[in-house]
Amino acid sequence: MNILAVASSIWFGGAQVSTLEFLDLLRYRVRLKVLTCENGDVKFLNALGAMGIDTYRVPCRKLLGYPMLAIEQAQELVEWADVVWITDVEYSIAQKIKKIRKVPVAAHIRSYALICPWWGALYGFKEPCLEKCSAWRNTRCNLEINLELAKIGVFSSTRDWLRLSLSFARGSISYFRSIRSMDNIVESIDGFIAISKVVWDIHVHHLSGLGSKPFSIVYNPVTAPLRYVKPDPHEPYDNYMLYASGSNPIKGPHLLLKSWATVSKEFRDLKLYMIGCESSWVEGLAKKMSLNNVVFLGKLPSDKLYRLIYKARAVVMPSIWPEPFGRIPVEANRLGVPAVVSSAGGLPETIVNGVTGYVFKAGDANDLAEKVMKVLERDFNREEVIRHSYEKINPQREVERLVEFFENVVNYERRV
Repeated sequence: MNILAVASSIWFGGAQVSTLEFLDLLRYRVRLKVLTCENGDVKFLNALGAMGIDTYRVPCRKLLGYPMLAIEQAQELVEWADVVWITDVEYSIAQKIKKIRKVPVAAHIRSYALICPWWGALYGFKEPCLEKCSAWRNTRCNLEINLELAKIGVFSSTRDWLRLSLSFARGSISYFRSIRSMDNIVESIDGFIAISKVVWDIHVHHLSGLGSKPFSIVYNPVTAPLRYVKPDPHEPYDNYMLYASGSNPIKGPHLLLKSWATVSKEFRDLKLYMIGCESSWVEGLAKKMSLNNVVFLGKLPSDKLYRLIYKARAVVMPSIWPEPFGRIPVEANRLGVPAVVSSAGGLPETIVNGVTGYVFKAGDANDLAEKVMKVLERDFNREEVIRHSYEKINPQREVERLVEFFENVVNYERRV
């Protein structure tokens, strides 16, 4: 099978790491070519080069955060492909592909970009919008989110408050621009790969025509940590907890600090490392709360990040928004480290509750503190955590599901 993977790589995050993991596993099973941007991320491009995958670059631009690739400059790749795989949010390319050739197009759903601007899939940090998007709903989402940011202390300047006052105008403008840019995109895509059941359910709620399309739930394989750490079943845990999701408020760092006020009283020698929060509003909030034993770090290279995860007593991912997947808990489990995750989005699908970690009620700092203390009071076996992690999400099984889905989409299009 000839697969053309479209990966803009104009930024580098969890979606791109997962794409590289899949490409690495796929290259032994199918014939692969990758279409990316001329100004793509160097890490991504170097990783492709190390795998020996044929890579082609075209000019790109961004519209509302959506990458727009000049596919018309790579028509021969479309002619070569049995299926075109949109690996992330490059959805706008689907219509252009169909104009070149009626080749099957399969798209990964890794976020909520297919529905609305990113904040349109939130509702004041409380729950996903499960009704059809509208200008008023998106405006209200934006306003409530900004009010929440003000409440937790993210807004601290006149410029920030001006941003809050412009919420109504920005909500309507962003909504109508996104609807125009994504018009009829779904009709040009023949099948969808969702990274969690929750992500698929939310999309079906928003996009009624989606339910009639071929789809598959394929979890991210999460193999990257093992390139840097070879876990030893007998390696002891150090006396610290780890948060590695940065200062973005939707990841819930302020919720973790609130719970830490309780946890640190019971475990006085325990430290909390917060990666990506150094010199941010999160550090400022911790100082206001007079919290002890909290260490703030900047963004770390992968080798140092995974070594820190490997030695932690547990990692915490307290996301408020409906997390599409959440790599960090799975990365921790791969290294034999338990995880405490919120009930928001796809996070509960990534761990075995009570076995490889615990799930707490999203937004509930008291429940988070209770689950963290349950982890600390229990003796986890690193080898058992790793074994159950692979039973839950097995890389080989997931790539087999992906290949099978590509074959199904091709066969479905032939029947149609």
